[in-house]
Amino acid sequence: MATREVSHIEAGRGPTLQAAQSVALVVGIGICLTLSLAFAVGALQRSKGPPAIRSGERINPNEAPVASLMRLPQVGVTRARAIVAHRGLAGAQAGRQPAFQTADDLQQIKGIGPAIVEDVRPWLQFDDASDEANKPAQR
Repeated sequence: MATREVSHIEAGRGPTLQAAQSVALVVGIGICLTLSLAFAVGALQRSKGPPAIRSGERINPNEAPVASLMRLPQVGVTRARAIVAHRGLAGAQAGRQPAFQTADDLQQIKGIGPAIVEDVRPWLQFDDASDEANKPAQR
């Protein structure tokens, strides 16, 4: 039976190779975790929604698309779509008259009550050029 002699070089290579592989594994896992964290942070920053409304900017709920309406406080995609849908139905029924003439008219939308109307009132603009459309209704 022939036995193979292990040279001094081959004998030392086994533990060194294992150590190098272990270091490479740890480094690879570290890189993967770092990239995962970076992608997660990026996704969270993108999901914060549309940019906030700038000072002095106003949105006309009779004309604004869903993306613009979503910039209003407490108006997410569902409420914005409901505003656009209501606007389409009201416009078809009333002819050329705008669906929303005052901020209080937004209360016709399910899920929009007086508190939300008060939050969005400063950011709204209506076809009526006067500022009266944004004043609270007298009771």
